[in-house]
Amino acid sequence: MKKILIVEDDPMLVEIYSKKFISDGFDADTANSGAEAEKKIKSGKFDLVLLDLILPEADGFEVLKKIKGDPSVKNTKVVIFSNLSQEEDKEKAATLGADDFLTKSDYTPSEIVEHVKEMLV
Repeated sequence: MKKILIVEDDPMLVEIYSKKFISDGFDADTANSGAEAEKKIKSGKFDLVLLDLILPEADGFEVLKKIKGDPSVKNTKVVIFSNLSQEEDKEKAATLGADDFLTKSDYTPSEIVEHVKEMLV
């Protein structure tokens, strides 16, 4: 079973996405702040992190930078999952090592799950 971490501070989105991933056979955990995400990523072995950019305590770019800079977790796939969709945000995420960038408003929860499945094959 593939293990993912959903990093999102909107409780409604956390519930929607965690239920969808679990119903599709994933082991899904959640974090609602950048600091909580950093702790969970260090302590758990995740196959993929679905990472929002606008977060309390540490934004998604800071979390991404720490993941990719830590030899023990740098190979974890990271998909940025945000409503920030400016080209400069996408470029910054790519430069920091994001594996993909999905704009929340462009995808349904089912499409996000399918995209993640394809990345983890």
